[in-house]
Amino acid sequence: MKKVIPFVVLLPMMLAVLAGCGGRGNNYTLEEAKASGFVVFENSNITSGQSAWDAFVDHANQGDPCEVTLAFYYTLDRQSVSPELYEEEKDDYPVLYIQKLRFDGKLFTLSYRDEDGKHTFQYHYLKRFETTNPPASALFTSRIWYALVNDKEVTGEQIERGMFSSRSGDWIDHQVVYSKYTYKN
Repeated sequence: MKKVIPFVVLLPMMLAVLAGCGGRGNNYTLEEAKASGFVVFENSNITSGQSAWDAFVDHANQGDPCEVTLAFYYTLDRQSVSPELYEEEKDDYPVLYIQKLRFDGKLFTLSYRDEDGKHTFQYHYLKRFETTNPPASALFTSRIWYALVNDKEVTGEQIERGMFSSRSGDWIDHQVVYSKYTYKN
């Protein structure tokens, strides 16, 4: 059974991710992204391209140059938002963001194009995190996620705390590039 994370629960996380997502306005459909072998995330959860992701991580861990294309697809669920918000946002969904993630043997480069041109971000590390004890209100029991960071010692908890903090100094520069949820039954 397919689970959907309510929009109100995902909104802060999606805004943080989408702030750096870019790539909107591409010419791909969701089906084309899957058929092209992209690593596809639907509403923040991987749905296609797991083997391409695993190969990218394996090569990067060995120090071998590699690249992978990421596709982030978002829908707007009418039942999970207020009628007013739905009416305001409905014409902007569904939306597909395409990004290219490269590793040159030393640095990770995340890039995308949009109406403002090409955007590129570089990071030193790709770190894997696992959330195994989410709040009781969460719809998932665990989450595996990868983020690009420049601090080798940063923890997932520190990144998440910074994302939801109202103190500007708490933000930790990062880009979430992968997430896989295990949902409650």
